[in-house]
Amino acid sequence: MRRAQLAVAAGLLAAASAPAPLPAAAGEALYVTEGNRLRVVDLASLDAGPLRQRILIQNADTDPARGRDVNGQICALPGGRGRFVCGEDSGQPSPPAGWGVFGADGAQVGKLTPTYQSSYPEPYGCALAASGRLFTSEVGDPGFWRANGQLLLWFPPFDRFPGPSGAYPKSDEPSAGFCKLATDLGTAGAVAIDRQDRVYVTSAGRLRVLRFLPPFPSSDDLEGGCGGRDVAGAPVAAEVRRETFLGPHFRRLLLTYTGLAFSPRGTLYVASVLTGRIAEFDLDGDFVRMVLEPQSWLPPHATGTPQGLAVDPQGTLYYADLDLVWKGLWPGPGPNGKVWRIRFERDGTPRAPEIVLQGLAFPDGLAVLEIQ
Repeated sequence: MRRAQLAVAAGLLAAASAPAPLPAAAGEALYVTEGNRLRVVDLASLDAGPLRQRILIQNADTDPARGRDVNGQICALPGGRGRFVCGEDSGQPSPPAGWGVFGADGAQVGKLTPTYQSSYPEPYGCALAASGRLFTSEVGDPGFWRANGQLLLWFPPFDRFPGPSGAYPKSDEPSAGFCKLATDLGTAGAVAIDRQDRVYVTSAGRLRVLRFLPPFPSSDDLEGGCGGRDVAGAPVAAEVRRETFLGPHFRRLLLTYTGLAFSPRGTLYVASVLTGRIAEFDLDGDFVRMVLEPQSWLPPHATGTPQGLAVDPQGTLYYADLDLVWKGLWPGPGPNGKVWRIRFERDGTPRAPEIVLQGLAFPDGLAVLEIQ
């Protein structure tokens, strides 16, 4: 799996301060994609001990029969059955990379495979809208030179495989039931959706966070607003409204935007992986405060290099740390990837970050879900 993509009103809100630090509720788990597998950690065990964790999806090298190579953000699907979706690229380029759909037991029950602009695609972001539609991002060619990452909209049902019935994984055909909203994103990353159904996606290669505005297509055809076609003949939205939510904040070294997560009060946490920072913004794009600010400008940072973000119901912020180290002219994942948490005082002041997992291989995606 390619990881070159990784090369790349201060003060507190007193009237809406974060809650006091509380232990995680029983039944909540932290899902972590790392080492091409999916690790699940019982959050209650972080403080109560001993640490309870398991590998829900093993990588394909370790378990050729049933393993899957998974990565990126993890998103729970509606229906209350414990299903979820995340990036899955076992065996690429045949079958092509896509987003795997998994049951609560980790068994794959579907795959969503679009067409790509990049010769070596890498699925990453995902977010579910209140309507039940799924938005995903594909990185594209990483770095600052090309901008061919994609934002895609998927229409349910999701528990299906591409190609004729029974053909997968022997078929390389793309899925049906999707619409491309953008094909020109520079190193696309995390996806998030606010209460107004506005869709946010990071673009590290263009030092931006973009925001896409509803209404969105209702189906993958002309009548549904997706009558265009790209060079591969895939459906493209006829009209898309988007804006730059955040540009580069040079003074605060918020540049290579990657992870996104909403706080309990509706503000947005945004990670800058290369500069090792996490900041909080309101939904007008105004800076609120720094949540994580290392002393160094470039990696390695003592508090890690945050890629994926997640927030639990108690308001604790978790971040996946790639442990970026310099490898020649470009930084890459180091040998000791970690997951950290940041808890908050009653007045909202962030505590010093704490390591909750370490010894991981390029952890890049997080989610807090109910234990099934």
